[in-house]
Amino acid sequence: MSISKTLETRLSLAGKTAVVTGAASGIGLATARLFSQLGAQTVLLDRDPDKLKSGVDVCAGQPGQAIGFEVDLGNAAAIEKCFEQINDKCGGIDILVNSAAMNVSGPSVDYDLATWQQVIDVNLTGLFLACRLSARSMIDRKVGGSIVNVASVGGLSANITGRANANPSYRATKGGVVNLTRALAVEWASLNIRVNAVAPGYVRTPMISRLTDDPAREAATVEKIPLGRLAEPEEIGWVIAFLAGEGASMVTGQILPVDGGLLA
Repeated sequence: MSISKTLETRLSLAGKTAVVTGAASGIGLATARLFSQLGAQTVLLDRDPDKLKSGVDVCAGQPGQAIGFEVDLGNAAAIEKCFEQINDKCGGIDILVNSAAMNVSGPSVDYDLATWQQVIDVNLTGLFLACRLSARSMIDRKVGGSIVNVASVGGLSANITGRANANPSYRATKGGVVNLTRALAVEWASLNIRVNAVAPGYVRTPMISRLTDDPAREAATVEKIPLGRLAEPEEIGWVIAFLAGEGASMVTGQILPVDGGLLA
């Protein structure tokens, strides 16, 4: 088999339906655009209707069709309804990427419990429900599939961003994503459903705008990263695409840091 044919077989997502949460910006949008370029029918999910439409427009003209569904990933009933609509419209789900997340910083001794619960609902419960609903589609159709969760280096190390940045709910949920990924990978392995996660470090997205808006803080952060720069969303997207595709057919239950050497 030629190199080009091998690459096409391993990298192409043609004929697959891929769902990406948090797809209106950042890592989610970069991943959705890449999936569309690789031929997947890509379903973008987000709670912001205007940004969602813009995200679908960004993916237009690629080999894979892109459609969008507005959904609040903190609302269990809304998630159930949305995935039912996806299955009805697309005929099933082959790939899921859980990119939606909230990050609300604050000292633990004063942290608002309503905010804590909201972050838990979006980052962990919503992610679990999306995994479960996608797995049901894969199991019912006996096709297997791939799930890639977006964790964080903050879910692997509590001290990664230093003592001055307290965000207990985010770190707790991302740590939960790490072990939930492993648990689901083991549980669903016999069904040929692979479950992995990426753990990004600092990525130039709206989530870290408070850092990138301050040149001095950004410079201090970059100094900690062995590769000497922040990641771009597309660089995370390519790793997600690898884990989602046939090139990673023997990879499951793994948490892959994409952090420029931050955890090294």
